[in-house]
Amino acid sequence: MKALEQGVAGVLFSVRLVSRQPADLDTEAWQAVVAQQLKATKALRDEGKIKAIYRETGAGVLAIFDVADAAEMDQTLAGLPMGRYFTSVSANAVWDMGPALENV
Repeated sequence: MKALEQGVAGVLFSVRLVSRQPADLDTEAWQAVVAQQLKATKALRDEGKIKAIYRETGAGVLAIFDVADAAEMDQTLAGLPMGRYFTSVSANAVWDMGPALENV
């Protein structure tokens, strides 16, 4: 059973994804990949795996993921429909400073 299913807090990751349409992929095919990516992203958000997601104008996407561990983060990214089109991926473990600031 995964840590999240047991009520144990997961690991937060700040993930930045940048993709580009390949020159040999026509616009219609690219839009089909984008549509698949949007559906997969919505499913991850609906499951609670994506806590927040932002579009970086002209660059890519920045998302906060909540997963059980680094292995799950890696598997999640590898399973994204747009995975083979990512030109840059960064994933960094982060933690919420909000509660600590409440005590200052």
